[in-house]
Amino acid sequence: MDKEKSQKIDAMKCICKFFVSLFVLASSYALAEALSPPEQPPMGPGGYDYPHGAAAVKGPYWAERHSGNDNFRYYLYEPAEPTPDEAPVILFLHGWGGMSPNAYEKCIEHIVRKGYTVVWVQYQNGVLTPPWLFARYAVVTWKDALKRLDAEDSHVRPQKNIEDEYITAFMGHSAGGYLSAIVAAKAAKQRTGIPKPYAVVAVEPGGLGIIPKARFSDIDPDTKFVIVVGDEDNIVCKSTAVFIWNEISQIPDGYRDFLLVRSDYYGDPFQVSHHFFPVTSDVEVLDARDFYVTFKLSVGAFNCAFAGLDCEYGIGNGSFEQIDMGNWSDGQPMIPMVWVEDPNFLETTCEDP
Repeated sequence: MDKEKSQKIDAMKCICKFFVSLFVLASSYALAEALSPPEQPPMGPGGYDYPHGAAAVKGPYWAERHSGNDNFRYYLYEPAEPTPDEAPVILFLHGWGGMSPNAYEKCIEHIVRKGYTVVWVQYQNGVLTPPWLFARYAVVTWKDALKRLDAEDSHVRPQKNIEDEYITAFMGHSAGGYLSAIVAAKAAKQRTGIPKPYAVVAVEPGGLGIIPKARFSDIDPDTKFVIVVGDEDNIVCKSTAVFIWNEISQIPDGYRDFLLVRSDYYGDPFQVSHHFFPVTSDVEVLDARDFYVTFKLSVGAFNCAFAGLDCEYGIGNGSFEQIDMGNWSDGQPMIPMVWVEDPNFLETTCEDP
């Protein structure tokens, strides 16, 4: 009888241990499921402390003598609520085939609500547009946009410096990232008629060997220059980015940064640094990769270049503020970006095409 009773007790213990283990496993799974990515910070270049309540979208427009030709189409995004008299102007260059401003609209709106006018330029009317014409089309369209902003009273006027030159900067993704460097090089030549940018932010630049290069050594050495790559960008990886870096050696340390965004699979959704994480269309949910990479680095670089503010975020030389990616909902820090001193020795998960 005692033996039978002991066996029953042992069986009950096993059953209890099973259910306890099952509960612990289910609780751990539920906790993992509940973990969410870092939220948008309240302040700073990537934060939601917006001085403007809205971005006024105007367009489409086409460059003069190119009406209806979408190789020369552009939209204007201007700060509103309140509407300033003037603002620096950012040229935004889309990725290959990204021929709608909706693909980057949330990123553009963030920049605009921080106090900048953004010109989204289309340099490509379908896949048949020859890539050797991309830069030429972008220059013509950019020039027309600046002229329109300056001439028409319905727009926020482009801010100018004491030399009466437009205060501008460039940002681009993928092919647009490469083109941002190319157009910056062309701006160094007076005959192009476009102002030299104060800053360039090239996010996952690509197109080396397809889009003709320029003399990047012509870029003004005072230009603030940020290059960003993703560790799982299997479209362009890092070859174009490293090429640009090596070609802009005239820009001194402290004025240029090369950053690697690393993937983090700790919570849900995963924060994967693939080629399309900078896209912020209406169907995309904003997350840490937007707030702490494209939002923060762009506005930080612009603020630094134009006003000497927030340099620790944009041109931070690997500062905590620059590489920080915020915390998961349980307080676990997200894997930070890596500031790369020499990208020629950078190892990534992705492979160059």
